[in-house]
Amino acid sequence: MRPDIIAAGLCILCVVIGVRAFEARSAPGARGVYTRSLVGENDNPAPAQIAHAARNGRPAAYGDSYAREWGHEVRIRADRDRQYRIDAGVNRRATHFLVDTGAALVALRESDARSAGVFINPSDFKAPITTANGQTYAARVKVDEIEIQGLRVRNVDAFVLPDEKLSINLLGMSFLSRLESVETRNDEMIMRG
Repeated sequence: MRPDIIAAGLCILCVVIGVRAFEARSAPGARGVYTRSLVGENDNPAPAQIAHAARNGRPAAYGDSYAREWGHEVRIRADRDRQYRIDAGVNRRATHFLVDTGAALVALRESDARSAGVFINPSDFKAPITTANGQTYAARVKVDEIEIQGLRVRNVDAFVLPDEKLSINLLGMSFLSRLESVETRNDEMIMRG
C-alpha cells in the first residue's frame, strides 16, 4: 500500500478518536465538565466565589463548579465557637448546616426537609435517637442529593427530626464519609471530592 494512503488513513483515524474523546468529555456528568450548582442562570456572582475561582484558576461564573472527579476542594473556616457551619444544597434547596463528624447520619429539621421536597408523615417518626436535647424519635429518609460548592453526593441516608428537637441541621458522616477526604487544619476544614 502506498505511504500517502496510510498517512491519510492514520490522520482520519486520529480525527475520529479526537472527536469521540471530546464528545465523551462533554457528556453530562463526564470528568472535567462543569456542573450546574444551586443558583439560577440569572443570579449574580458572589464576591467570595469569584475570589475562590480566581485563586484556583477556574472560571468565576456563579454556580459553575468542577465535577467531583476533578478533585474539587471546599474550605470552611471555623467560627468563634470553633465549629464549622456551611450552606449546602439539599435537593438543590439552600440549607444551613453545622458539620458534625460525630453524627452518623445527616440530620434535617422537619421544616428544612419539607422545603427540600422530603415529606414526612407523623407515623414515620419511629427511630429512637438521643440528641443534645434528650431522647426523641426521628424519621429515617434517603435524600436524593446534597451538594456543597460542587461536591455532590447522591442517595444520602438522613434523619428528619421535629424542629423543636433540632436547632440546626447536622451534616453527618452519611455525607462526609462519601467524600475523598475531610480534614481539619489551622481552624479550617478541608473537604475534597
